[in-house]
Amino acid sequence: MKQIKLVLSIAVFLAVLAYTLAFAAHNSDTISINFLAGLQVAMPMALWLGLFFSAGALLAWLITGVTNASQKMKLRKLHKELEETKRRLDRVS
Repeated sequence: MKQIKLVLSIAVFLAVLAYTLAFAAHNSDTISINFLAGLQVAMPMALWLGLFFSAGALLAWLITGVTNASQKMKLRKLHKELEETKRRLDRVS
């Protein structure tokens, strides 16, 4: 089962890579973007798209990491609270 999963993962990766390379080859027109600071940068459209998709993925990963860390801290606090409540209940019983 693991081998099938590995082979499928490699096949999907190669398909996405091939599509990405074909997309980059067909969209090699240079695009200039004017930023608010007066900076103008010219790069191929495929590179711009790759940059912005990568930045979005990184931002989503960071936000998810912060949210996950926050939830783990709350869970740890609740586990401590539960253990304390169990100790108190054992003392009363």
